[in-house]
Amino acid sequence: MFRADKILVPTDFSEEGIESSKAAVMQAISIAEDTDTELIFLHVITDDIAKKPLFFLDDDKIAELKKDMRENARSELTEFAQKYIGRRKINFQVKVREGVAYNEILKEANESAVDLISIATRGLSALHDFFYGSTTEKVVRRAACNVLVVRRFNGK
Repeated sequence: MFRADKILVPTDFSEEGIESSKAAVMQAISIAEDTDTELIFLHVITDDIAKKPLFFLDDDKIAELKKDMRENARSELTEFAQKYIGRRKINFQVKVREGVAYNEILKEANESAVDLISIATRGLSALHDFFYGSTTEKVVRRAACNVLVVRRFNGK
């Protein structure tokens, strides 16, 4: 029987709709609940702030803004994880990365030596996915570990 010591749970914080990050989070928690599995919650900041038309900011201000974005994402991710883990005794950590979502998910999976990635079928970027292919599809095709694609949250 398959047993995961570490599960990577990438999230964009989407909680509404049947194909949300919440579904993948709840499935990962369900797997980890009865085992000694560690969950790694990951959020990827995909908008490169330096590419925005912020010509009125110097390099120091842009660096400070990026730092604030990372800190805010880390704080939100911690709250997100704690909200769903609740009082369960599950070991978890949160990580924030910057870059292309599927690349960063795959890098984190390799660097953290995870056994499983629990990911929702779609997140917040459905229109972008329609034209360029979904992050989930790219993770499934390129991951070196098992990938659990969670289609919907059943409320349990």
